[in-house]
Amino acid sequence: MKFDVVDPSDEQAILDEEAAPGEQGAEDEPLPPGVHPRLDRAARQMHTRISADLGTLGESLNRLHAHIETARSRETEDAPQAPPPTNFRAGAFSRPPSP
Repeated sequence: MKFDVVDPSDEQAILDEEAAPGEQGAEDEPLPPGVHPRLDRAARQMHTRISADLGTLGESLNRLHAHIETARSRETEDAPQAPPPTNFRAGAFSRPPSP
């Protein structure tokens, strides 16, 4: 994969600085002393993005798990039951019983 690093356009920078409609209530709350409003806004935006990304990742992992389980069930159904080879020794790697 190839990714290009690009600078945000002036329009995107302006949109990022504007508060989203759902965040208006959060801005009305007073900030703790020493917290810059831009830092607080950036933290809330990052939290929103991370939450969305984690939700998407969870859905993807669930789909992957479903595909793996489907493949495993097909694999066990299709595999014929064969006897072990004649030179197979089941106890070759087990520990001897302790006295």
